[in-house]
Amino acid sequence: MVAQIPVRTKQREEAIDITDKVQEVIARAGVREGFVIIYVPHDAAAVSIHRTLAEEEAPKLEEMLEAVNPDRIAPEYTKAALVAPTEVGVVVNGRMVLGEDQRIYFYEFDGPKDRVVYVYVGGGG
Repeated sequence: MVAQIPVRTKQREEAIDITDKVQEVIARAGVREGFVIIYVPHDAAAVSIHRTLAEEEAPKLEEMLEAVNPDRIAPEYTKAALVAPTEVGVVVNGRMVLGEDQRIYFYEFDGPKDRVVYVYVGGGG
């Protein structure tokens, strides 16, 4: 099953937690065991799985991306490439397996924009 998750960003750069929406797609697919692919088809946006971001941690992420960003002419595209457009996960008992403090984040680097995240869920029943 392939589903789309619409994302409307409000800032030039922001991280949006899409974990619950991805888990809802998996539940609708009815897959108990299998895999999930999360794909962002935008050159200035990305997806990443990592520990929960507290509000005060957002500037640290911004500083890190700026520090490793070699392209000052088109930084939004470089940042998106560094974070990556795809994540793959395992589905067990009808849910994507995540660590206790892990979440799935959509990253915007050239907003505000209307974006879409594709989610493919596959595997056995």
